[in-house]
Amino acid sequence: MKLTCAAIRPTQLAVVLLLGIFSLPLQAGVAYDREGFRAEYLRVQKKEISRDQAAAIVKRRYGGKILAISEVEKGGRSMYRVKGLSDKSQVYVVYVDKQSGRISR
Repeated sequence: MKLTCAAIRPTQLAVVLLLGIFSLPLQAGVAYDREGFRAEYLRVQKKEISRDQAAAIVKRRYGGKILAISEVEKGGRSMYRVKGLSDKSQVYVVYVDKQSGRISR
């Protein structure tokens, strides 16, 4: 009896490799928010974001300089109150949810 080994065609190999490569981002679990930039948190994250992370999220969204950060309760949720100075010299106040990292006014 003669054994034959099935040769893998180059196109079959390319298809298998491409499927493997394109499935990696689906497995990574990186969260993106509505504006399309990568968030500083994962939606499945259970621990709270830090003050520094909240400041980074706000600074990336609004720019300028962060003046103060304090912890507050708003609507029954723990939040950071972030006061900042925009590039146009306007003072703004936003709230960052400790669990999700979402910004609200």
